[in-house]
Amino acid sequence: MVSIMKPNIPTNLPPYGLDRSDALHPSSILANENFRSSSLETVRPSTRDEKDPGDFIPPPPLISCSDFVPRPLVELLMRRKKNSALGVKWLKGDEITNMEGAMHTFVTPVISRCEINGDYSYNPAFGGHGINRFGDTLQRSRTDGSKRKYQLARFVVLSASIQMDFEDARVMLSACMLEGSETIGHDILSDSAWAILDKKAKQDDKQRRAYDESLRQHMIYHLTEARRLPARNSVKDLLDINETIQLLESFITTPTDNADKIVGKFTSLDNRIISVEILFNTAVQQAKNELAALEVLCPQGYVYTYDPASMFARKIGATVLNRFMLAALKYLSDHYKFENMRVFGFNDYADRGAMSLLRSALRRQEHVTVTSKQDLFNGAGGAQGLYNVTHIPQASGAMLVIHNNSDGFGQNIETEGMTGSLDGAIGSSSSAAASLERNRKDLLDFVW
Repeated sequence: MVSIMKPNIPTNLPPYGLDRSDALHPSSILANENFRSSSLETVRPSTRDEKDPGDFIPPPPLISCSDFVPRPLVELLMRRKKNSALGVKWLKGDEITNMEGAMHTFVTPVISRCEINGDYSYNPAFGGHGINRFGDTLQRSRTDGSKRKYQLARFVVLSASIQMDFEDARVMLSACMLEGSETIGHDILSDSAWAILDKKAKQDDKQRRAYDESLRQHMIYHLTEARRLPARNSVKDLLDINETIQLLESFITTPTDNADKIVGKFTSLDNRIISVEILFNTAVQQAKNELAALEVLCPQGYVYTYDPASMFARKIGATVLNRFMLAALKYLSDHYKFENMRVFGFNDYADRGAMSLLRSALRRQEHVTVTSKQDLFNGAGGAQGLYNVTHIPQASGAMLVIHNNSDGFGQNIETEGMTGSLDGAIGSSSSAAASLERNRKDLLDFVW
């Protein structure tokens, strides 16, 4: 096994390796201020120069991308999302098309230093998604010496990894679906005539559909061994979803590298036939981009947490989507050492069978503790925090990795309210929106 998952590690990176997540600190945000709004103000040109030198300035993300993503597309995806996308994808007037949204799956922003003023919790009795706040502390002001109350915060790493989007049939389902005739993959990176369609042209259905088809063919080229998808009626030995789950679980639990068993496999879903191979390779790219970034940004170690998709699994089911993620982990674990991973905490509340599969997937990472996510959040709450890893010695001093669970279409982390979703809860209570602010000059300074 080797440690480097992605070559050409950038020599210039956002601030990293400075913090730990198992201790709280006073933030520079006053007790009565909105955490998200105040964080956003620190990165806006009108106020940035007025900040005290000791105040925390949220850094831009390290954006970890698959090699086949055109770099101009990275900027479009990071800067041109609409303000909010709740249950919707492409709509007239938008700048990000459905297949561009699918391509965002291969573009993963990771925030190395993110402040959050509480630990995430889910409680249906209190509206569902929420944050258990740490509270405030009395501190001496750096400017005039007076004592004032500031919000307590925890430093975490936030991965804004984009979920495989099966909320409806227009994104990943369309990307990996077989059609009436064979689809030949095409590498747009080798096509000098290819360019991003401008916003005005995207409003024309014919132009947009042709453009989206070029992106779909690009994904097919890079995510299938044959660089093509066969016609729908030519597929033999078609799997159903249960057989697909069995195939993936067999792959996960078999000690040897047997990825060839997934090549050229297809499954029926929602009266469609989709490529198992494309979804497996998508999951591999997702995990590789994210873990490579975490390995670079967290030399002090990291505690990785994962919440399975729910809304974004609507058209495929969370069980099979979890198996794709676990199969990707197994594949990467067979080839690379996750040097700085200390703990993997999986939220198994709706998938109790996943824990044994996760242990199989990470069998070669003998230094990693595999546990349920709930086991990491048994603290008293409030000023003590819910996050508690005192019973896991190797987690001491490590960074907690959290996710905001978003799609590729809306800047929900900046606009959504507390109880709407995990994205809203994390966004409204942290500095994440400031790190991902669409207009900040340095947003694209660190693309890998």
